[in-house]
Amino acid sequence: MKLKPGDSVAANAREVLPKLARKYFEAGRDAVSEKRAPDELHGFRLETKRFRYTLELFRPVYGPQLDRYLKALHELQGALGKVSDYQAIQRVVRGDRALQDQLRHTLKKKVRDLRHDWRAFDSEGELKRWRSYLAGEHSKPRTPRAAPKKTAGRARG
Repeated sequence: MKLKPGDSVAANAREVLPKLARKYFEAGRDAVSEKRAPDELHGFRLETKRFRYTLELFRPVYGPQLDRYLKALHELQGALGKVSDYQAIQRVVRGDRALQDQLRHTLKKKVRDLRHDWRAFDSEGELKRWRSYLAGEHSKPRTPRAAPKKTAGRARG
């Protein structure tokens, strides 16, 4: 994240965070892809934490509206954490075949749940909505519409 020292915090946030969101979504699409093994999700879990914590630093710029975006990231973090937890448990209980089978089954379910959660998170238009919000388009003053021009002629009645 490259900030411009001469710009305000808000200007830097509006410039940098939309790009960070795009990179995050791209990383998520790659990490949560069906082609990836569950053990490859750990890096994305860390990336989710970094993205969320970075956004939290800018809470004063965005205000309480940012909380719903942070909540969505927190929920994804939780789903990623469950996958990671089950992977760690599997490493600890090696040798207990029945428990390993049960854990493997549960891990598959947690990965399916995560992929479902990701598809909801990354649904149609979400990246655009995130980028627009982070760019500050929600708070830019709108230009008032011009009043409709009156046409000369006879009045309707």
